[in-house]
Amino acid sequence: MRIKHLPWIFASVAIMLFSGNTMMYPNGAPAGVTGSPGDGSNCTSCHGGTATTTAGQITSNIPAAGYVAGTSYQITATNPIAGTGKLGFEISPQNATGTQLGTLVAGSGSKLVGTKYITHSNANSTTKTWTFGWVAPAAGTGAVTFYGAFARKYPGIVTLSSLTVQEAASLPAGAGTITGPAAVCKNNSDTYSVGTIAGATSYVWTAPSGATIVSGQGTVSVSVSFGASAVSGNVSVYGTNAAGNGSPSNEAVTVNSAPVIAVSPDGPSMVNLQNTTTSTFSTTASADTYVWQLSPATAGTISGTSASSLVTWNNSFIGWAEIIVKGSNTCGESTWSPVKSVQVLNTTGIVENPSDIIVNSSQSAGYITLTLNTDANQAHVQLFDLSGRIVLNTTIPGSGTQQLDRQLKAGVYIIAVEAGSSRLKKKILVM
Repeated sequence: MRIKHLPWIFASVAIMLFSGNTMMYPNGAPAGVTGSPGDGSNCTSCHGGTATTTAGQITSNIPAAGYVAGTSYQITATNPIAGTGKLGFEISPQNATGTQLGTLVAGSGSKLVGTKYITHSNANSTTKTWTFGWVAPAAGTGAVTFYGAFARKYPGIVTLSSLTVQEAASLPAGAGTITGPAAVCKNNSDTYSVGTIAGATSYVWTAPSGATIVSGQGTVSVSVSFGASAVSGNVSVYGTNAAGNGSPSNEAVTVNSAPVIAVSPDGPSMVNLQNTTTSTFSTTASADTYVWQLSPATAGTISGTSASSLVTWNNSFIGWAEIIVKGSNTCGESTWSPVKSVQVLNTTGIVENPSDIIVNSSQSAGYITLTLNTDANQAHVQLFDLSGRIVLNTTIPGSGTQQLDRQLKAGVYIIAVEAGSSRLKKKILVM
């Protein structure tokens, strides 16, 4: 009889074991059945059927901007599967390769399986929602996905759901030292750059008033055009990202101009070589260096690169000389100044060549007559009073007799005649 009933006994044991398998995990699912790519398994291995994917079964209080490293958050698992039978879940925060991200903290009705998984601690037919803690991982981890599997009774329904949260962006680091010229010229362009700013997704540059960033905005290097109206100020940069702006860095920039036109040189307007051999001329200082010019070259030499110069007169020169000046600096040169005219005369030294130039002065009518026998086409005639003032400055033919077209007051005059290589300078008396 016992042998006869053995098959039934074995059948009963098998049914009990099988039946027991349906209730094997009322106090929590085994590890690795979340349906994540890293786990490769889900609750259908126990509950049967085919898992379907349902959105929204995992929620959290993590801000939309993302989690902050080391911060604690609440994660909620909801099993909405309708019907009868006990409800359960398993969730794990992982990356695509299955590595655990962050730290799980069990809540009411839940427990940890190792450290990587959290599941129900007492499955029943009424508890559908579980809330537990999660401490965010270290900064720089990036996106975290919570993978979850949800089941009800055996055989039963299995659903899969997931929640991906992003890491909150941190403010960029402060900007480092800006590289670029500290002194620039108007109407020029210069380049400024900064080292990579940690955490920055873009770079924001500003330039002084009147300057324009023509290229490179948003990058580590920009080209800045300093226009004619540019003023001294700061070139600045800071890093920015979704979280906000980092601390800026500044470089003080001095904006220079090419020198303005120099004023007409200041100095004597008349020079008498009888008592003067050198003269000083100056201009208003607005440049680093100056270029002076004296013309004609026969008048003498001019020297100096500052705002003042020294003219050494040629003692054989008589006539009008002109002096101009321009300034220069690293930004360029000014235009030439207005002309300073200087009358150069010499009341000493009689130079006379009677065979070439003969002067006759009227003793009563106040006229002067010149008889010239030179090989020059023209003769330059100047007549000075004893104060050095020019009373006549004219050109006449280089040969023949000419009466100067000027009736003079009685007195002593100096006449200077140049006709080619012939020269005469003498005192004459007019009655």
